[in-house]
Amino acid sequence: MRSGVVAVALAVLAFAPIRAAHAQFSFDARRYGMGGVSLSRDGNARRYNPAYRAVKNKNHVPGAPKFSIPVPFGLIQFLKDHPISQLGQDPMFDPKSPAFNPVALMDVILNPPVFLEVKKAPTPTNDVQFTIGRNQLVLDLGASKVLIPEQDFGLGTTSRLLDFGVGAAGFHVGVMGFLQYDVRFTLDSTLRSFLVNDSTARPNTAYFVNVDGTAQAGFAPTVSYAGRLTHGAGGQDTDDGFYVGGAVHYYFGATYGRGIGPAGFTTGAPPVLGSTPSPLLNGDVFTSKKPFGRGVGGDVGVVWISGPFEVGAGVNDIGAELTWSHTKIQHFVYDNAGDSIATIVVSNDTSTKTKLPITYIANAALRMGTGTTVGGDIVNSGRGTVIHVGVEQRHPRGCVTGPAEENAVRFRRGPQARAAWFGRRFLHAQ
Repeated sequence: MRSGVVAVALAVLAFAPIRAAHAQFSFDARRYGMGGVSLSRDGNARRYNPAYRAVKNKNHVPGAPKFSIPVPFGLIQFLKDHPISQLGQDPMFDPKSPAFNPVALMDVILNPPVFLEVKKAPTPTNDVQFTIGRNQLVLDLGASKVLIPEQDFGLGTTSRLLDFGVGAAGFHVGVMGFLQYDVRFTLDSTLRSFLVNDSTARPNTAYFVNVDGTAQAGFAPTVSYAGRLTHGAGGQDTDDGFYVGGAVHYYFGATYGRGIGPAGFTTGAPPVLGSTPSPLLNGDVFTSKKPFGRGVGGDVGVVWISGPFEVGAGVNDIGAELTWSHTKIQHFVYDNAGDSIATIVVSNDTSTKTKLPITYIANAALRMGTGTTVGGDIVNSGRGTVIHVGVEQRHPRGCVTGPAEENAVRFRRGPQARAAWFGRRFLHAQ
């Protein structure tokens, strides 16, 4: 039973959106092979840049495929290395296995193996030393100390799950779905000093991480307008020109939750290893009792097209603040005497506010006369910047696309950087 559940989860992860903005899942193999970069004016950017609603779709340009099917070569290889029939005994999924690595499992969950790695990244090596005595416990992380963040770290993003409606004469009326989450972790100074300075653990001392996580989802009726301000050198018969657009959203939140507080442990009386550390949990949980948290926000965008070159920029969720009129607040604390978590209702029905982070997106594409197209985008949805770049070369009987070797380098606060896979090139018939 567990093997079947894991197999279904892998399939869902593989075909789920691997990026929040401007790279939602698509059955277009051309876009899929580019790692989510849209190199044609096919309407995918409209939900993030309202100015694109005034730009004519160019999905069916001469030579473009009528349909395409994405092939997840990376998932095929992953299932070959981890057969479904043996998932129950696979060390990657079995916490009881000595080879179980929770970090590797989280990497599979957060970064589904859709693309095939044609070049394996070198496995980092590092020596970690423990010094254990009657009155001391020292941890030396070696070169890994540089990975200990000085500021908060975590994950979060804003997604627009759907966007449909009707339009005429530049106006568009529709409904947009949204999902936003943000989880922040901050190491307490005592814990960070223990990890970085090779200092011994102290008795009667709390070591913890401050956690602040928020998640909210809902839908938003939308009214937008987009138009072309100027025409380019090609005149009115071409798409050349400067376009602007704006949208106003009335947000209806369907559900909302937030948890905030420290999580860790407290050492006992001297000696430091003389007693078992006690868990430390002490925080608050906010949950919406009823749906329809309400708020207003907007988007703006611009697009400039000149011959084979186009560039666009958009800003989303400007001023988006939701008011949840019926929120339940509970305080939780770990009770060492009862070895359980005690919960106290602070407020059974109160009003709270949440904000959607502003998302910035910029994209560009250049179509060369040799059949080569290059493009990319930059997205910042409130937690770091994501960069996607891709190149496409068209041939008389097909098209080869593939993201650049580092098609998604995520720059975050602190000394953190992450590179995505090198995508296997995809062929699609036409």
